[in-house]
This record gives sequence, structure tokens and C-alpha cells, in this order.
Amino acid sequence: MNQICKQKMRTELLNFLRTETCIICGLSAGDTFYCRSELLRLGVLQNNECNLHLNFLRKNTCRSCLARLPFLFPENTWNFEQSSLKFKSLFSYREPINHLLLNYKFHHRKDLAEWFARLIYIAWHQYWLKNKNEIVLIPIPLGAKRLRQRGFNQAAEIASLLADFADVKYLPELLIRQRETKRQTETKTRANRIANLKGAFMINPQQIHLLQNERMKDKTIIIIDDVATTGITLIEAAKLISKINLKVEAMVIATEHELIKPKWMFS
Repeated sequence: MNQICKQKMRTELLNFLRTETCIICGLSAGDTFYCRSELLRLGVLQNNECNLHLNFLRKNTCRSCLARLPFLFPENTWNFEQSSLKFKSLFSYREPINHLLLNYKFHHRKDLAEWFARLIYIAWHQYWLKNKNEIVLIPIPLGAKRLRQRGFNQAAEIASLLADFADVKYLPELLIRQRETKRQTETKTRANRIANLKGAFMINPQQIHLLQNERMKDKTIIIIDDVATTGITLIEAAKLISKINLKVEAMVIATEHELIKPKWMFS
């Protein structure tokens, strides 16, 4: 093979490796990306501190896919029915987000954790800057059996990255799942879901002292999960935090929940 052919093959390989592909559709992302203008239109960028995150999104999201993402931000915060727990969701649980979350959770697409975490950070950028000393992130825990099967906790992966981006306190082992439960999708009624999760969580006795610290009394605990449907998982986890008189709220990637009782939060 002559030198010219070798050089051509090398160039083509390097070009291939440099190709910026959309994390959703797999097609080229860089040339058609318009994340900056779209997010400016939505009013979520106030300065240039998001550049690293925007560069990541530029390399991983094309214009066509971004345009069809079912964003809920910058909408209000809502309560679940029969609960005072406030929650915020980045997306509605429909295409392509539902497909991405299933790939992330069950097909080990851990690269999607960074994509979701960066979008959450950008969407509520001013909130993180304003309140970074007053909030603590915790993930919904998995049972030991499911953690072994899956190999990772999808909520913890996102929460850890988000805490790093936002420079906020993160307590990954504050809540533990003290018994295995069925997947909530395997239960048929609300009553079944409540029974399935009742008593499933507990505060880690080795970390209870962290919550009893005087400096924690004015902080808000934000529970991170991937999807909220009826909200029972989040509500059950939040009850434990509320019992020791700490403020608790929730944030999810997507929700199927019918959004009601709008109230401003994350302002």
C-alpha cells in the first residue's frame, strides 16, 4: 500500500473518530446543533459559566432531536396528589425520553447519565448558583439484589454528576433500601404500589448524625430519581426525612404524573 493511500486511510479514520454524533439518533450532531440559542430562548442561561456543559451537549445532541425533546422546564413545581411533597421534572415521560431512560437503566447506557445531569444543571443553572450552600442531593436507593443485577444505581449516577457540576453536598448512602421490592411497574393499583413500598426505606443508621447536625436544619434535601409516575417511591422516601423535621423536595428526569397545583420553586 503506497504512502498516499495510507495517509488517506489515516485521515478518514481520524475524521470518523472526531465525528460528533447525536446521543439520541446517532447522526451527526455538531453541524446542526443549536442548543445555545434554544436555551437562551427558554431563558435559562444568564452568563457564560455553562460553556463546558454546552460544549458537551453540542457534541451529543442534534438540532432535530433537541427540537422534539418534551421539556417541562421552566414550568412550575407541583405536588403529588395526597402529598405535600414538591417535585420538579425536566421532561415529560414520552418519546424520545422514555426510550433513552429505558436504554440507560436496562442496557447500561451510562453515557446518558452525563447527558441528563448536564441538562438538569443548565435548565436550573441560576437555582444551583443561588442555593448551592443550602441544598443536599440524595438518590433513591436500590436494593442489594437489583444493584447486583443492574450493576449501578441509575439515580445515584445522575445525582453524583449533578452534585459535582453544581458544587452541592451529596450524600449517596443516606437512605438505604432495607428490603427488596417489586418494580412499581409490576403493581396494578395505587394501593398495591403503596403496600409494595411501605417500610422499604430507612435512614442509614451510620449517617443519621449527618442529618442531626445543627448546620443541616436550614438545608433542603432534594431526592433524585429517574422517573416519577404516581410518586409513591419519592413520597415514601421523603417521609423519613420529614420525620426529623428537615425540608425535603424531589427532582426527576421525567414524569408521567398529571401536573397539578403549580407553585414556583427553583427561582
